Amino acid sequence: MSKTILAVLGAGALALGGGPAAVIAQPPPPGEHGPGMGRAEHMARFLGLSEQQQGDVRKLMEGRRADHQALWEKLKTNREAMQQALDSANPDPAAVGELAIEAHRLHQQEKALRDAQDKAIRDILTPDQKVKFDAMKALREGGMGGRPEGGFGHAPDSAPERP
Repeated sequence: MSKTILAVLGAGALALGGGPAAVIAQPPPPGEHGPGMGRAEHMARFLGLSEQQQGDVRKLMEGRRADHQALWEKLKTNREAMQQALDSANPDPAAVGELAIEAHRLHQQEKALRDAQDKAIRDILTPDQKVKFDAMKALREGGMGGRPEGGFGHAPDSAPERP
């Protein structure tokens, strides 16, 4: 999987006329990034968004923030309930199972929200920016050792075997 992602990134960089050097990410100048820089700012820098595009992306993300926040709260509540159920002296398998099913459903909703937002963002981009965006999204969704759903760790096909 990581070879595929590297090939996509390399091909995208070469197609954009940047040559092999374009594949190497350059860090932003000192003082222009840090804890205050959110996803939209990183994306704007990586994709080279115009001021208009940045405003459009910001509006889009702000418009969907309440939906994402509500879902994150449901996921947090579910996680806490699952932990409490598992920490009890005699966990009820049915209750734990119901919470696991609910967590799965919530994660599916989260993915659907993210996919819809990504599609809307993609509609704002130029063809060259779409190539970069697709590579960025592929990395987020499990390439280069990342977990599906945007986390970090081992991808399912590269997890170390246990004895």
